[in-house]
Amino acid sequence: MNKIIATILQRVGLEGETVIPLKGATSSHVFRAGDSVFRIHTNAAWLKQEPDLVAHEVFALQATGMLGPDVENYQLMWDGQIPPWIQMTHLPGDVRLKPLNRAYLRQLAKTLAAIHQLPVPEARYRYAPYVTKRTVPSWTVQTEVWQRAVAEPPATSQQIRFIHRDFHPVNVLYESVEKYNVVDWINACVGPIEADVAHCRLNLALLESMEAADQFLAEYIACSGFSYDRKWDLTAVFDFEPDTVDVYAGWKAYGKTNISQGNVRERMENIVLKVYENDESGY
Repeated sequence: MNKIIATILQRVGLEGETVIPLKGATSSHVFRAGDSVFRIHTNAAWLKQEPDLVAHEVFALQATGMLGPDVENYQLMWDGQIPPWIQMTHLPGDVRLKPLNRAYLRQLAKTLAAIHQLPVPEARYRYAPYVTKRTVPSWTVQTEVWQRAVAEPPATSQQIRFIHRDFHPVNVLYESVEKYNVVDWINACVGPIEADVAHCRLNLALLESMEAADQFLAEYIACSGFSYDRKWDLTAVFDFEPDTVDVYAGWKAYGKTNISQGNVRERMENIVLKVYENDESGY
């Protein structure tokens, strides 16, 4: 990898710059050099499934305006021994996983609402759920509730916008009380805003609590004016593949080390139970 990095830096005129690996990446190699951030695609299985990953991220970053980094350079396909890569501007700020208090959640919601107010680009990349076949996790003792969730028709939306598709606290950099910067746009696409809201809600529920997820939702509705059907929570849950769900490596990388797989399973089940609390799925 050192040789690959050196070759890329030489090509973009940053030869000799200090290389700083960035925490949290699980499917690619991400590092900073000078005022740039690089993503090198090292996951052969992901590249085989989506050979246009760099083109997808270029599309996404060109749609983000001031809300994301700028594209500086890239290589779309393999070039000899050098895998696809992208160079983008470095955004200031730090990942903060605590305290996830009301002030943090309010600004998190405002940041997501701002993304959903961006102009909708030509729909070159469209949303699709990651999982289409729902199954009851083997570890649950709430089998009937999960069976109901499995049988639930997928939620629908009339609120189609440009969405981040992986919006959660590890992909948000705290610059100031009023300014959060968003990174990791590689999955961004045109799709239902609820997919973003549900994904972030589930991350907050697993990382912190159901109360944090609900507070985020309340703040998002207050600042965006959009409605939300809690059945979207189920789509997020099944996208996480509950039978094998575990502690996300990014949480550990940023210091959240007091969560176990048991905690994650219990909190995931709580969000499913909440969907059917008093037979109310809307919010």
